[in-house]
This record gives sequence, C-alpha cells and structure tokens, in this order.
Amino acid sequence: MKILLATHNPAKVKDYQKILQEHGLIAETLESLNIKENFEENQATFEDNAKAKALFYYQLANLPTLADDGGFAIDYLNGEPGVKSRRWLDSIRESSDKEIVNHLVEVIASIPKNQLTARFTTVLCLVKSPKEVYLAKNSIEGFLTTECRLDYPQGFPYRACFIEKIFGKYLMDLSPAEYNQINHRRKNVEEIIKNLKF
Repeated sequence: MKILLATHNPAKVKDYQKILQEHGLIAETLESLNIKENFEENQATFEDNAKAKALFYYQLANLPTLADDGGFAIDYLNGEPGVKSRRWLDSIRESSDKEIVNHLVEVIASIPKNQLTARFTTVLCLVKSPKEVYLAKNSIEGFLTTECRLDYPQGFPYRACFIEKIFGKYLMDLSPAEYNQINHRRKNVEEIIKNLKF
C-alpha cells in the first residue's frame, strides 16, 4: 500500500521511510510525486498544523497522507520556540541550521543551570479520507547543554545542544536500539498504524 509522506525535510523523510518500511508501507514523497506546492504552517498548535498540512497534500495527491508538525520546547521560555522552531529568529523566513544553533547557544547561556529542561514534540496526522483523520503525539524529554555539538544531523539543529533524559546522551550518540526506544516519530507511527489498514 502506498501513502504520501508530506514533508520537504530530507532528514524526516529518511527517518519516516525506515519506520514505515518495517510495517510494509511504501512511502511516496512530495518529490517523487513532483508536488511543488508548499503548505504554509500558520496555525497556533502542532496538532492544527499537522492536520491542515495532511489535508492540504491529501487533496493534491489523492493518497492516504501522513504529515507532522513539531518543534523544540524550552520550559524556562514557557515552551518557546514551539511551533516557531524554524522561525524563532525571523517570523518571515525559516532560519538555517547554523543560525538556530548560534542563537540557541546565546539563549542557553541566559538560563539558570537548574532550569534547562526541554523536549522535542511531534504530532503526526494521518488523513485516510477527509472524514477519516487521526492524530498521535509524543515527545523526547531531556535538557539543554552549553557543550553544543557541530555534528548534528542536517535539518535537526536543536539536537546540537540537547541531552536525552533516559540515556544521558546526545541523540546522535544513541545506538540504533537506544534511539528506537525513545524515537517520538516511531511511537507516533506505531500508534497511528492501525488506522492505515484497509
């Protein structure tokens, strides 16, 4: 069965495709279907953005569509940057990975050392039809560190300065087995997968 994975982020495509293949699902991408249209993420919550995006691309592809929205939340900043994770520095344009990391370094320096808790949250939406819409939401808990790394995966700048809570490691230092245990995208897919059965 084919589904559309509605994201332009190559790192997300790789992550999701691997998880979906384990469940026998073939994930088409916006690129493979030559879909050029961009969805404007302007909703107030991850849930609303994920749902609106999935419905938008479902209408274009006429395939069951998976879309997500998520971001990085810093407790000391009342959940910022949240839905603005890519537009934290500039509301008009998305910032580059390097710009985000540089800004994050400055922000962390201003936060008390005992208040560095943060998390990655992702909401996944499946649109099977306009009347069949499903949501799943999971997070990776951890804390900020002033020892920011330069070898974070392209497309995931917030990982540069984040230590995962359970294993006490940077996400890129987790073994595949460790990452599978805490992977919020995997958890979302596994929660929503039962609704993909036809």
